[in-house]
Amino acid sequence: MIDYFWEEFMADHVVKRTLRRDVLPYLISARQLRRQWFYRVHVVFGYATDLVVALAAIGIGSPLLRLIGTNGEASKGAPDAATFAGAIASVPPVLLYPTTVLILAWVIIRIAFNREDGQRRAVLARSCTRVLRQAEASLPTALGNKYPMQALNEMLEKKIRPTVDRNIQDDSWPWVPFAPRIDADVEREVTALCARFENDWEPIDPDLRQPPKPEDKP
Repeated sequence: MIDYFWEEFMADHVVKRTLRRDVLPYLISARQLRRQWFYRVHVVFGYATDLVVALAAIGIGSPLLRLIGTNGEASKGAPDAATFAGAIASVPPVLLYPTTVLILAWVIIRIAFNREDGQRRAVLARSCTRVLRQAEASLPTALGNKYPMQALNEMLEKKIRPTVDRNIQDDSWPWVPFAPRIDADVEREVTALCARFENDWEPIDPDLRQPPKPEDKP
């Protein structure tokens, strides 16, 4: 009976519950921020702009390249700003239709990106992932203590939740509160962390009643 009680208690250890319910869902959700459309589009636009600047620096350029590398606010009012007509005129006839479709799709994506405030959301999401990555890096140190709950609670209340709350308010954290379909990932990481650190923890929470001793049984 005592062994059964002990196994049931350890299966529901307060540290394990906190990891499964709070800490790991936030950390695993943060990894998925880089998969959001605004983050990916921001990265593509950044590389495209840098590519055009690099080509222009070595003397390679065309209206098409300048249109692809146009950076919205930076190009407004510029006398040599790329135009759709100029870009089309620079394309060989055999590539006219595919290039037209490509340019139209690029312009539509850029308009949607600007209208949805994608630049700001992507920058905030990048900052959020860095903060939560730092929290994840400190997790082994916290779990290596006999009583990890104080460090876990501080991590949640001072670092993870305030950062996520700000990003929810700014629409750069798209879930309330966690990304969908992460249960399997959470459970896998809980299992791995417990296998590594659980033997270091005190077997019960100090605030809970001690399990009954064999001689206390009626």
